[in-house]
Amino acid sequence: MQTTGPTPGTPSSGDRPRAGRRPAPGRRPFRTVLPLATAAVLACAALSGCAGSGAGAAKAAPTSNFALSQITTPPGKGALSTLTWSGDYRAPYSEDPVKTADYPEETILGNVCESVLRTGPDYSLNPGIAKAWHQPDARHIVLDLDPRAVFSDGHPVTAEDVAYSLNRNLDPAVASNYADSYNDVGSITATGAEQVTISFTKDDYVFVRALGILGAAVVEKSFAVKAGQNFGSAGTGVVCSGPYTVASFDGTNTMVLKRNPRYWDPTRAGKAETITFSFLSDPAALANALTSGSLQGAFDLAPSTVGQLSKASDGKLYVGAEGSTTQNIDLIVSSFAGGLADARVRQALSMAIDRDGIAKTLYSGTADPLYAVAGPGFWENSPAKAQYQAAYQQLVRKPDIGAAGALVKAAGATGRAVTLAYAAGTPSQAQLAQVLQQTGDSIGLKMKIVGLPDQQYGSLFTDPKARAGYDSFLTINYLEYPEAASMYASYAVKTGTQNFNGYTDPGVEAALLKAQGTPDVNLRAGYVLQAQAIINRDLPWIPIVQPRALLFQNKAVTGAPLTFSYVAGPWTTAIGAP
Repeated sequence: MQTTGPTPGTPSSGDRPRAGRRPAPGRRPFRTVLPLATAAVLACAALSGCAGSGAGAAKAAPTSNFALSQITTPPGKGALSTLTWSGDYRAPYSEDPVKTADYPEETILGNVCESVLRTGPDYSLNPGIAKAWHQPDARHIVLDLDPRAVFSDGHPVTAEDVAYSLNRNLDPAVASNYADSYNDVGSITATGAEQVTISFTKDDYVFVRALGILGAAVVEKSFAVKAGQNFGSAGTGVVCSGPYTVASFDGTNTMVLKRNPRYWDPTRAGKAETITFSFLSDPAALANALTSGSLQGAFDLAPSTVGQLSKASDGKLYVGAEGSTTQNIDLIVSSFAGGLADARVRQALSMAIDRDGIAKTLYSGTADPLYAVAGPGFWENSPAKAQYQAAYQQLVRKPDIGAAGALVKAAGATGRAVTLAYAAGTPSQAQLAQVLQQTGDSIGLKMKIVGLPDQQYGSLFTDPKARAGYDSFLTINYLEYPEAASMYASYAVKTGTQNFNGYTDPGVEAALLKAQGTPDVNLRAGYVLQAQAIINRDLPWIPIVQPRALLFQNKAVTGAPLTFSYVAGPWTTAIGAP
């Protein structure tokens, strides 16, 4: 779960926060490079008052070309001498798996450092370093380790290594970006030669999902202790048990992985001898690299690349359907003391947003209107889908400028100033901010938008003083797995890492605590929806759109996942020649 901003002194291409974690360096929103005139057209559509606006002004949406039931591209069968792939918008800051929960690290490092459990492309939890696990009660998880597991240096993976690795998330000196997932962990101990027991301070049937993401990666204790502060640096590296090791890393342009000859699970061994990740922050340069064949694949594509990539002759662009990611784009209310203090004003602004117009025009049809922060991507494949979907449909509404304006007037807020901050270096954020400014102005507010340099924008996620001058700011979030309870707990409870505005409600706190302690997913959904009803009334965050999955894959390779699961584990082992 998580969000946010660049490490002080570190250059960044803009902030791309994700859901729930402690703020992390370097996130950035989708860099959709569109003419600013497009934003003006869309703003008109949002206001429903400009000639030529509306559906006719929106670009045709690309058609989804795979079903949600299709979770991977056709399986890779043949060996590859090398695979070239996009490592996302920047190089990893560290090889240490828990330092930064962001796209580059989670795309790459899970192939080097395995988590305790494996998250499948369908988000299922599967045996990994732990061959089995069970919860004897609501406050304990017992992990039974696979005795075959060995590190890349040939040393066996022991219970002490696993306990040490998981406990790093509890150590303030490590500053794990996944620490928030461990808030209710009381202890993690080796309780046998091949057994580790996790104890909780509260009932918890949700935490087990955190064992299948990068925060639960296992590192060799002796190597990490000896390396000290240098652990994970380009010069020192890491020792883990994954199917690949780091062969070279220049810290900026490329990271090369090589197949681990000692990998302990032959059924999950990689098919490529080497994998070269390149880091291109410019969407146009990435699209050119993919169409020329210098890169064979990429996830997390900007909508501005869709036109070019959909016409590529040597590869295929996969466009997901609604609910194909656990990403969302939201407006965070940063203070309840300013222009958005009254819930009626927040409700009015939400009521007036033309989400469909934004999705079709600003995101070129590669996003869907979002009416709850934990939208379809969090429950589309859940056994409790019917419950979630029924509640979600109750939230779906067309924009209503008149009713929104009346609500602003009833709140005595006509003419009230509302400030909105965004990342100035990211065109899509600038355009979305303009749309929201026009929307706010149309209902009687005086919206002021403020573009911030990347470093200053990043500080919004880490420094309360930096947020003090703004009523709201834009973000994109993600969670590595579809669990609505975790998404809401990240920002709508007092201890949530993304609770930037101090929001609290006893009904939300109680419902989400019950959800966390409920093993039955249908009963859990009921508690989550109780919380969601209150959250959507109070709107500490205002949901806007949910991006769809976008993957490009060259014809020479196949096997990549079509879900957002690639941020959770060693996805590269499935890729091979057709």
